[in-house]
Amino acid sequence: MRYEEDFRFLADARCRTGPWDPIKFLPLGRERYASFGGEARIRYERFRNPGFGRDPQDPNGYLLQRYLLHGDLHVDDRWRVFGQLESSLIHGRVGGARASDENRLDVNQAFAEWIPYRRDNDAVTLRVGRQEVELGSAQFTSARNGFNDRQSFDGVRAFGQFEGWRFHAMATRVVPTVRGTFDDRSSRDETLSGFYVAHGQPLMPDGQAVFYMSRRTDPRTAYQAGNDREERLTTGTRWWGRGETWDFSYEVGLQTGSFGAGSIRAWYLSTDTGYTRPSHASRPRFGLRFNIGSGDARAGDGRLGTFSPLFAATAYSGLAGLIGPSNSVALAPSVTWELDERRTLLLGVIGFWRQSLGDGIYNVNTEVQRLAGRSQARHVGTQPTVQFVWQLTPQLTWLSVVSYLQAGAFLKETPPGEDVTYVTSWLAYRF
Repeated sequence: MRYEEDFRFLADARCRTGPWDPIKFLPLGRERYASFGGEARIRYERFRNPGFGRDPQDPNGYLLQRYLLHGDLHVDDRWRVFGQLESSLIHGRVGGARASDENRLDVNQAFAEWIPYRRDNDAVTLRVGRQEVELGSAQFTSARNGFNDRQSFDGVRAFGQFEGWRFHAMATRVVPTVRGTFDDRSSRDETLSGFYVAHGQPLMPDGQAVFYMSRRTDPRTAYQAGNDREERLTTGTRWWGRGETWDFSYEVGLQTGSFGAGSIRAWYLSTDTGYTRPSHASRPRFGLRFNIGSGDARAGDGRLGTFSPLFAATAYSGLAGLIGPSNSVALAPSVTWELDERRTLLLGVIGFWRQSLGDGIYNVNTEVQRLAGRSQARHVGTQPTVQFVWQLTPQLTWLSVVSYLQAGAFLKETPPGEDVTYVTSWLAYRF
């Protein structure tokens, strides 16, 4: 996250070796300095058989652009102000822009920050204003970097660490995307609040264990069971760590609340285990991810069982985002190679099944992609993926992804059930 960058080391002129270092640390007096930066990302994207054959075919693909520009003013060692503008554009998409594709120009972040307590390595920070929020594994709350338009919130956050404990509490309103210029306003009805507590654990050198609870209110949520207002409380725990060869991340949680006049009872489990061969030149990592999110057993019984990922990142099913974690079982083996210091190659495959036969499938935005119909099939599809990342320069990154989702029995029994090919490639320049 750009607001986490610290350029105070550039106070020493001998450290200013990069082309943008002159604007990264601008002294304005005793303890006061400013920093500026930004990002330009140009992205090509194409789907063959979008919507598994239901949506209009786009023969040529489309172009996405995103521009970010930020300024960071440190008044002293306890006060700072951070602001960021965003412009997200799309050209040539058949069917027009989706909700997360275009936001011509608006304030993505604008917050003030105060540190009321600091002692040794412990500190407490209070942040007020418009801001991005990304917690833990981004299973529920993220800035959604994979989308063209990033997600932000209006509200207040308190976070910090004390005697080995890390904590995070927030009360925010969601900022929906409006396609115009300086017209984004926080929603009065859609909110996100909660807390997050973490502590180191001794079983692995870089290990952490966390407990969190968050509540989201949304006035217009749609599922297989219908469209109604929901209040959803998510309670979960996560345990993760990294050693020389093994790494892992295990997460489990429960969702309760209300959906219209009924109740919510949903759950999820996420595991990611990896083994790295440090002795090999390419340091291959062999990974195995298993995710399961509950679905609704019976529509109309007064109890919604569909799990919601809230504001999750797209990484669950890759950048294509074809199938999200709601009513889903996913098994994903992968291998990642570090070809050299700048290039990384990933080969993986994801198998998708329905958790409940009474519920349909959803994308990463929890939008219904296919109702259950009369199908009793569980298998949704199999998606092999190739991803290549090349750090061309310290500022310039090239990423390319090719995915192919072979439709399974469920999609074929609820036609159209066409195979989907997804291609994307982007260049991102950060300064």
